[in-house]
Amino acid sequence: MDSRKIRHVLIIALFALLAWRVLSLGMADYLARDKPEQALFWRSTHPEALFRMAENSVSRKQWSEAREYALKAVKANKLDGRALRVLAQVAEHEGSDRRAAELFSKAVALAPRDVPSHVWLLEYALRQRQAQPAATHLDALLRVSPQLSTVLLPQAAALAVNPVAQDAMVRQLALNPPWRRHLLTALAASTFSVDQILPVYLKLNALSELEPADYLPMIDRLNKEQRFAQAYLTWANLIPAKQRKYLGNVFDGGFELAIEDQVGVFGWMLQTVEGAQAQLFSTSGTLGENSFYLEFDGRRTPYAHLSQALALPAGQWQLSFRAKAERLESERGLVWRITCQSDGRILTETEPMRGRFSWREINQPFEIPESCAGQRLMLMIPARIPAETLINGAIWLDELKIQRIDALM
Repeated sequence: MDSRKIRHVLIIALFALLAWRVLSLGMADYLARDKPEQALFWRSTHPEALFRMAENSVSRKQWSEAREYALKAVKANKLDGRALRVLAQVAEHEGSDRRAAELFSKAVALAPRDVPSHVWLLEYALRQRQAQPAATHLDALLRVSPQLSTVLLPQAAALAVNPVAQDAMVRQLALNPPWRRHLLTALAASTFSVDQILPVYLKLNALSELEPADYLPMIDRLNKEQRFAQAYLTWANLIPAKQRKYLGNVFDGGFELAIEDQVGVFGWMLQTVEGAQAQLFSTSGTLGENSFYLEFDGRRTPYAHLSQALALPAGQWQLSFRAKAERLESERGLVWRITCQSDGRILTETEPMRGRFSWREINQPFEIPESCAGQRLMLMIPARIPAETLINGAIWLDELKIQRIDALM
């Protein structure tokens, strides 16, 4: 046979070999997940098929066989941590939790999304009272499998309020994982006491400034429990640092901060209503950069849409503010009213503002009883019937303050 024919035969043989390799690999890939035994017929070192055989052996509690297949799978693909997980399960069966922990840790290092490994390591960390590893594996599981949140968030909440684990959980939450807000909301709604929960918010805010949606459910809970002073102090500690210069018995009484930037019930809450337009701007006589301007269209407008929650202690107080009106036509006028949050009783109401007048200061003394720990300040028309809500004209308001009367003497 001449050399040309020999080369021709060799080429045919080479192509046949390549075709077989491609076919065998394709068949092994196709069968590896659901029919690993058949996959190994086509390719005896297929790593996925070997891992599946190892995993199936674990489910049948055939531990020696599981180890054999897992070791072959590791040899076939040293970067697949799942085979190490099987070896870890074998080690656990043999009673060596320490060896199992080492192998599970190596497994998640190579396969960070391997849920069974993280579950085992979480349970192991909890048994060993290892707070930081527990927080780490909780985080991994909630990221990889959000559907497990129903089971895992209660565990995360319990760790967060546990004094031993709290700092570790706060450090994990400070990384702003996607489940953080869900946990904080769940904490606010949980049966844990306020005293257990609040340190989580305050410590976390010191490391990673919280957003309003993170902490407002907690403020709502404090208010519902009528812990108004604690709600206010918590809110004051959690609002953006740049807003704290506006703190006082009335928050931003000078209307310097855009109302849409204010957070929660202890800031100004402005609602829209047909027949009234509100804005902040400076006019002649304004102190500071802005005053609050409210203009009415001359229709029935049951205005009660600018308000702020207060948490003033019992005592004698004075409400003072500056006002200017332009043809403010209303039978009942506009008033500032302060009520008790717990039962709605009126603590004070200013004289009605109506007509036309230049800037003037108005002072209104009032008393807060011991039984009223939380209050609400509201600009409103004190109408008794719908006809009395008819209003036209404009008013400017500025420099709203509430001060103890003895401090003014």
